[in-house]
Amino acid sequence: MAEREIIRLACILARPLRPIDVETHLGINHRTAVRMLQTLCKKGWFTAVTGATGKHVVRYELQRGAMNQIMQKT
Repeated sequence: MAEREIIRLACILARPLRPIDVETHLGINHRTAVRMLQTLCKKGWFTAVTGATGKHVVRYELQRGAMNQIMQKT
């Protein structure tokens, strides 16, 4: 259920998500937000975007078709 809400949040914001966006929206801690976003990346729904130095992931972009995938599962 939380994964679906994260995808919905990404659609509403219409920009790449930051872990802080997920934290505040769902009321969860930072590690849980990052873990959920990483899981969605492994499933192919998001892509991790690194910062300027390329060391850390700072944003997660929703992939095209992710919304279609989630709608088909319901």
